[in-house]
Amino acid sequence: MSDRNIRLLVTAGVLAAVAFFLSAFVRIPLPAGYLNLGDVGVFFAALALPCGYAALCAGVGSALADLYGFPLYTPVTFVVKGLTALVFSLLWRRLPGKLRYLALLAVPIAPLGYFAFEIFVYGEFAWADLPMNLLQASVGAALALLIERLTKGRFVL
Repeated sequence: MSDRNIRLLVTAGVLAAVAFFLSAFVRIPLPAGYLNLGDVGVFFAALALPCGYAALCAGVGSALADLYGFPLYTPVTFVVKGLTALVFSLLWRRLPGKLRYLALLAVPIAPLGYFAFEIFVYGEFAWADLPMNLLQASVGAALALLIERLTKGRFVL
């Protein structure tokens, strides 16, 4: 195994652990519940890792957090967070210059994925979670982009 592959696997494992920790334990109380910072890990993985690694890292780390606290959501989380990271990473890496910020079109993937799942589970009450999920994903993307900018991309593999 080459040094690059080892570095990719180790970085993906660390970022999956970061996504898990930020999802499971870092919660910001809000009047209508709380916001977790797990999406910072999802979007930072998408910035730092190649697309496939980013998708697996984001999906596994986030799903493990749900397994820990909200097991019903585990498979959905694996898919929507992995897909979010994949689309964000693909757009960020393939678009030139400032067009890279179109990668932010990936932000609503997870909230809409959760909404589609919750409509089957909770019916019309699923609408109640959508704004908070959109806020959480937006904050996660903004903070990940800020971290990437402050570190001048030193963590990008």
